[in-house]
Amino acid sequence: MSSIPPEVRFLNRASFGILPEDIQRVERLGIPAYLEAQLAADAIDDPAVEDFIAENYPTVFYTPLQILAMPREERRRVPRELKLASLTRMIYSRRQLHEVMVDFWSNHFNIFHNDGPLRFLKTVDDREVIRRHALGSFRDLLHASARSPAMLYYLDNHVNTVDGPNENYARELLELHTLGVDGGYTETDVRAVARAFTGWGIDRGRFAGTFRFYPERHDEGAKTVLGLHLPAGGGINDGERVLDHLLAQPATARLIAHKLCQRLVADAPPDSLVSAVASAFGPEGDIPAMLRALFLSPEFYAMEDTKLRRPLEFLAGSLRVTRADVQQAGVGVMAALLRNLGQVPFGWPAPDGYPDELQYWASTSGLLSRWNFAMGLAGGRLPGIRPVLPPVDTSDPAALVAGLADGLLHHGLDPAQQQVLTRVAGALPADRAVPAVAGLLLASPAFQYR
Repeated sequence: MSSIPPEVRFLNRASFGILPEDIQRVERLGIPAYLEAQLAADAIDDPAVEDFIAENYPTVFYTPLQILAMPREERRRVPRELKLASLTRMIYSRRQLHEVMVDFWSNHFNIFHNDGPLRFLKTVDDREVIRRHALGSFRDLLHASARSPAMLYYLDNHVNTVDGPNENYARELLELHTLGVDGGYTETDVRAVARAFTGWGIDRGRFAGTFRFYPERHDEGAKTVLGLHLPAGGGINDGERVLDHLLAQPATARLIAHKLCQRLVADAPPDSLVSAVASAFGPEGDIPAMLRALFLSPEFYAMEDTKLRRPLEFLAGSLRVTRADVQQAGVGVMAALLRNLGQVPFGWPAPDGYPDELQYWASTSGLLSRWNFAMGLAGGRLPGIRPVLPPVDTSDPAALVAGLADGLLHHGLDPAQQQVLTRVAGALPADRAVPAVAGLLLASPAFQYR
C-alpha cells in the first residue's frame, strides 16, 4: 500500500495540480462527494477563468462562419488562442476533472491542429464535441465526433463517396475509437464501415464548416458489419447504426476502460480494475459511472506512483501548484518548453494521439528540460511568469523543507529526501533556500509522478 494519503492520490489524478483549498474541501466532503461535485462540472461557476478567456482568446467561442468572416491575417489567431485557452483552463479552472477528461478525449479522438482547415475546424470540435461530452456518455461523444467537420476532414471521410470509397475514418473508428486493434474486425468489416459512411461530409455552402449528409454520394447497397445486416436504402442511418453496433461490443468497453486506467492509474493497470471499469460502461458508455468505478476502487489507492506526468501535465501542474501568474511574455516560455518536450496541445500528427507510457517521455534531455523549467519557475527567473510559493518557516532548514513539501506536494518526504533537502536549505541563505528547495521538489519524482 502506498504511503501517499488517499486524498492526495485522488487529487493528483483528478486534477492537473493540487491547491491547499482542494485538499481542505476533499477532506471536508470526503472523496465520493467531492468526486460527484466535479462530475457535475456544469454546476461549478468559474467566471474568472471564462471571463479571462472570453477577453483574451475570444475565437474559441466563434462559429465556423465567424471564423471564415475574419480577415485572412487575423485567422492566424484561431489555433493559437485555442491552445492558450486550453492551457489556461488546465492551470486555473475550478472544473479540474472536466479538464482532465477533455485532455483524455482530445487524445482519444486525436485531431492534428496544423493541417490546413483543421487550424480552424478544431476550435469547434473542441467546444462542441470534446468539451460538451467529456463527462457525459461515450455514445454521444462517438456520434458527435463522427459528424465533426474536423474529424471528417482529418480522416478524409469528407471525400468518402460511393464512386470513390475512402477507408481512413472507418479504419481508425474500429482500431482507435472503439474496438481496438485486437477487437475482432476484419478487412471486410473495414470496407463495409467505409461504405456505411459514404456521403458524410462538410457543408461548403452557406453553412460552411458544418456537417452535411449528401444522399447522392452514399452507397445505398446492403452491407454487413460485424454481423450487423444493413439493408439497402439505409441512407444516413447506415452510419448511425454502425456507431451504435460498435458501442455495444464488449471490446469497445474494454478498450475505453483500459485507456482510462492507463491514463489515470498506471501504464500497465491491474486487469481487475480494467474489468470493473468496463463493467460500468453500460449500454451508453456512462463516463461518470466509469470514473466512479475507477476512483473509488481499492486498486486505485493501492498502486504506487509510477505514472509520469507528460509534458503538458507537468507544465500545467507546476504552474498550478505555484499559483503562477502568466503574463504575455510568459506565453512564449510555455510554448517553447512544450515544443522542446514534444507535447504541444493538438500537435500529434497521427490519429493515435500522444503516447501514454513512461518510456516515451523519460529521456535524459526531456528530464533535463523539466528540471531547468522547475528551477527557473521556482526561482522567478522565467520571463513573464511569477510564482507564488507557499509561506514557510525560514528559521529552521528542516521546517522550511517540510513546509514546502506540504504546500507543493501535500504529503511528507521520506527521511532520505528530507535529509538531503534540509542540507541544501541549511547551506543557503533563506531568500535563496526557499526557491531552491521548491524547484528541487517540482523536479523530483515526488512531483513528476502523479
